Amino acid sequence: MLRVTRTNEGRIESMRIQARQLSLHIGLIVLLFSPGVLQAEETPLTNRYFLSGDGTVSLTNAKTNSSARVHYRHEDGTYPQEARQEIDRLFGVSVESGDHISLRLISALDYVEDQFDLPIVVISGYRSEEYNSNLRAKGGGAAKASLHIEGMAADIKVRKNLAKKIWESVKEMRCCGIGFYGGDSVHIDTGPARYWTQATSKVRTNISENNKQIMVRTEQDIYRPGEKVEIKLARITAYPVSVLGGFVVVRDGQEPQDFSFDGKGTECLPVREAAERAMTWTIPGDFSRVERPRFRLRFCDKQFPEMPDQIESNEIAVR
Repeated sequence: MLRVTRTNEGRIESMRIQARQLSLHIGLIVLLFSPGVLQAEETPLTNRYFLSGDGTVSLTNAKTNSSARVHYRHEDGTYPQEARQEIDRLFGVSVESGDHISLRLISALDYVEDQFDLPIVVISGYRSEEYNSNLRAKGGGAAKASLHIEGMAADIKVRKNLAKKIWESVKEMRCCGIGFYGGDSVHIDTGPARYWTQATSKVRTNISENNKQIMVRTEQDIYRPGEKVEIKLARITAYPVSVLGGFVVVRDGQEPQDFSFDGKGTECLPVREAAERAMTWTIPGDFSRVERPRFRLRFCDKQFPEMPDQIESNEIAVR
């Protein structure tokens, strides 16, 4: 009969512990150097927007009849400058203006093009503030805080009987602004999720007066830790606007976190003109990636009591 002394028992248990530790180490090494894990860490962000198509969009300006098929997103997720310049040209943005068409808008139009198998014919794209004011003065259907001014909206012409179908589809997604006035065209913008028809449109009212509809958007939707996020105010109808340099990151089911814009404290920051509307924030390297966060900006020194005390941005993803 085999007899095991206490000394031998201790040695055997020690050997068992060492074997388990060695097994764990080997497993960890295999996991770290697994091709699948390395691929997950090294895979680039091939797209920066939640709503998107294949990265190529056909655009035609209905007024000038100029058109082009623009490959605006590379396979590595970068957006070439020459493509952005071509998009600006097709949307009627003057080179001298310094304004640009939002890539989020182009990504959304690319989605519509792919889903409904149609080229994008732009009836109304970019509008300067002067042009938009003239439209309003002539009784045209242009809002004072129109997102066409921001390069974030387009009225597009589509095939007969397809406009209402697109309106209903985008409305259900709750991603964007979508308007349908009857006929063969729809309005699409990348503002807050909302929808309207000819009967419910409020563009000729003073709904946006005194910054009542001021909003904030990030340049992109999807980021990595360590990257800079551009956070930009929009639909400002009266300057100056003052925003606190300290803002809050909000995530559903989690406690809000306080941060501040790059190079800024928590004091009141004046926004005196359009060129000062954008601020940046660098995502911390250890930022949680579980829930989609939103940015809550708080205003200070408000010149109009009807202006909101705070606003929240679109959701982003940190991957």
